[in-house]
Amino acid sequence: MTRPAAASVAKFALHVGLWLPACFAAWYFGARYLAPIVGDAALALVGLARPGLVAALERQDLLLVFVTSIEVHPQPGQTGVLLVEVNPLLYTAGLPLFLALMLASHARWWTLLVGALLLLPFQAWGVAFDFLAQVGVKAGPEVSARAGLLGWRAEAVALSYQLGSLVFPALVPAALWMAFNRPLLASLVQRAADPREPTAAVK
Repeated sequence: MTRPAAASVAKFALHVGLWLPACFAAWYFGARYLAPIVGDAALALVGLARPGLVAALERQDLLLVFVTSIEVHPQPGQTGVLLVEVNPLLYTAGLPLFLALMLASHARWWTLLVGALLLLPFQAWGVAFDFLAQVGVKAGPEVSARAGLLGWRAEAVALSYQLGSLVFPALVPAALWMAFNRPLLASLVQRAADPREPTAAVK
């Protein structure tokens, strides 16, 4: 990469870095409002996958607590239901990255809103399969059997959990940014290929 092209990319990366602290702060302080939205979407997804498994969804600070219909016996003579906690921050952390990329690109305000809405299904996926992985994989064979998550279902849950926790939080925000900013991306690539071309999209 030539020096002008490297300078253009570095300038854009600097703009992203300058926006990141403010975006992460806004995301963290707004998490209590985002969590129930993501939780409701995740609850609907769990309902499609395993109807009747969740009796209620509660909140404890920033955590989502899934109240299941699975009975447990913590001690002889005691009966309760299994509660599963999921931290939605782990699956919404891509939102501030997306916002920083968009703001550094001087995006229009409505694209930020549309992008945030498009991220919601992937965030809900992460929360839903975190819950299902705890029930169907991590809680042991007895709980897995009661949840109906044995065999290939448990393997599918484990794979979906990996996608939701490792792939979607980083990949989807970047993919959405590229989709919304194809001219800017093309100009950066063109500048890298031909440093004589002006890069007007990076300000």
